[in-house]
Amino acid sequence: MLKEFPMFSNILGEHLTSLEAISKEISVKKGAFLFSPGDTTKGFFAVLAGAVRVYRVSSKGKEISIEIIGAGCTFAEASLFCDVYHCCAQALKDSTVCLIRKHAFLELIQKDVQFAAAWLRVLSLKLLYAHQRIEELSLKTPGARIASYILFLAEMQNGASVALPVHRKSIATLLGMTHETFYRTAKELVNEGLVRFDGQNIEILNRSLLEELV
Repeated sequence: MLKEFPMFSNILGEHLTSLEAISKEISVKKGAFLFSPGDTTKGFFAVLAGAVRVYRVSSKGKEISIEIIGAGCTFAEASLFCDVYHCCAQALKDSTVCLIRKHAFLELIQKDVQFAAAWLRVLSLKLLYAHQRIEELSLKTPGARIASYILFLAEMQNGASVALPVHRKSIATLLGMTHETFYRTAKELVNEGLVRFDGQNIEILNRSLLEELV
């Protein structure tokens, strides 16, 4: 169930078996909430199929997207060390997720040093991605943000052809731009021969130039 996740690739088979033993598969309909602010934490989640948006609501009522999580990625890892969730997690489409139970997971970390070390690596990769996203939103052009996101998906999906987890309008919000800007910039990337769009699928035509843009 979890062995196909790139972020778990360095976790030994026996540890992966232990991880799956403390996990619970959950099906959620589009629009359903996995948790909201103030809900007691049960653990963190891995997306097996579909997509989930994690967001906060500002004091003025504006929704601020934190992450859009597609198949093969995890979210809410920080909940392991919190009593309650501090944001919302909502299914953007019919989805299947895996809940890794909080208390059982913490016991696993405490009992097994090798597993704890492997998990530190997973969290380090997540932290690097968070830093990268902050840099993109504050410094990079719309083209560089889109290129960076496509390359991130390629790494997660392990291929030169990637699938967007949700509609482009939601991706635009995540990347801090209007959907008009997203469509216009994406078209420029296509015209330059860097990528090809086919519905929700993107084929990377020139990876080196895409990386240079980032």
